[in-house]
Amino acid sequence: MDNAEVGIVNCQPDIYDDAVVFITGATGFVGKTLLEKLLWSFPRIKRIYMLIRPKGGVTVQERFRGFLQNPIFERLTAEHPERLKKIFYFSGNIEDDNFGLNESDRAVLCAEVNIIFHSAATVRFNECLKVSARVNSQATFNLLELCREMAQLRSFLYVSTAYCNPGRKYVDEQVYPTMPPVDWRQFLACTQKIPDDYLNRLADYIKGPHVNTYTFTKSIAEQIVNAYRHVIPIVIVRPSIVTAAYREPYPGWIDNIQAISGIMMEIGKGGISSILGDKNLICDIIPVDFVVNAMIMMVSKAQLGSLSICNATSGVTNPITWQRLGELTMKWSRIYPTMRMIMFPNFKYRCSSMKHEVAVWVLHFVPALLMDLRTLLLAQKKRLVTPIAKKFRQACLAGSFFSLNEWIFKNKSRFYFKELINNGTYPTLYWNLEELDYDDYVRRHMIGINKYLHREKFTVDANKFMVTRIYWFWIFLHLLFYMMLVLFIF
Repeated sequence: MDNAEVGIVNCQPDIYDDAVVFITGATGFVGKTLLEKLLWSFPRIKRIYMLIRPKGGVTVQERFRGFLQNPIFERLTAEHPERLKKIFYFSGNIEDDNFGLNESDRAVLCAEVNIIFHSAATVRFNECLKVSARVNSQATFNLLELCREMAQLRSFLYVSTAYCNPGRKYVDEQVYPTMPPVDWRQFLACTQKIPDDYLNRLADYIKGPHVNTYTFTKSIAEQIVNAYRHVIPIVIVRPSIVTAAYREPYPGWIDNIQAISGIMMEIGKGGISSILGDKNLICDIIPVDFVVNAMIMMVSKAQLGSLSICNATSGVTNPITWQRLGELTMKWSRIYPTMRMIMFPNFKYRCSSMKHEVAVWVLHFVPALLMDLRTLLLAQKKRLVTPIAKKFRQACLAGSFFSLNEWIFKNKSRFYFKELINNGTYPTLYWNLEELDYDDYVRRHMIGINKYLHREKFTVDANKFMVTRIYWFWIFLHLLFYMMLVLFIF
């Protein structure tokens, strides 16, 4: 670390003291974990603002009350319930002009906010370009324009993705030109003027090496953020594949099925028999608490005129292959089985699209159809398996680009983090990725899936009889299949 970086560490140790923080995407997985960690570890924070919109007929007030009842706040409720009173909300929508804020709320934000964490995004890989551009790119521009009016603003942190440069094998902590070259101003203008259907049809022609609208619009957003580095103190954090918490707020904490966590959940249920991917490549996963710690520490690195970037990734520091992750997922899902298990957890990676499709139909859809037929014949009140199977097949295909390719994300920011932690600036944070034991971590992850996603009461011996019964049924089906195959051939 050079002297300039050391100076930043020493001159801003109290950046969160009496600070007013604004978090976009606070109801999301990363944003929620960040909010809880700030309240837990920085009691001298003055106030945290968040943006909430009405949803599904539920009012903003009702959503906020429900938000405070989320299990993530259990330790705060038990030990420091007064800190939850520091959370305030504004009624608004990140997609609307001026975020749907009324004049008084807008004035409060501009007058008070010191630190902004912009984590709101649509992470759907198959999202139409119009929506993805509005949420990921246009909203970022709108927020940066609003920041011009914030006289007390000290730091703006943008949450990007490590995969916003898919055309590059080696990704350093810098902003790269978009591929193909796209002027962000013209892009935003086009999204405003071109009809939705036509713009969505143009997506495949302008995305270049991006296989989905998510990484493409995130790349555009980075260009926008970079253009404001001389106006606002800005930093960027690029997480790779965000997974369940390693330690905080609770080991295995997870509350969504986005990305790989949903795939791990379905593997544990026995609903996935084949994944299109190269088992020997690095799977760059990062626990959500490491991402949050990186975000908290990067804030103090914001300086006007420069743009600091952190690749919050594990591949260089402590790599794990897709094969190893799959083996550990099957191991711990068998040891701690879910009550929702429909088949014995077992799958293989396949690089061939044709072999993968055959395996999906033989090992995935045929059993699902038979199970649904049994459910219908017995008039059981169960969810049909086939629609769920189709949904996760699409999710696996959408993520196949990441499991068939590999990137090297350079992460020099880890040295900055260790300096901050070792000199006592952030004693409650950690960045010991090199010490992460993946066997123990995946164990926590699978227990977390059962506890927080399946809402099952966890005991060590839970469901052992069920998994044994399913195992022998699985063996029987395999024997029956091979017997029929022999009879058919001979």
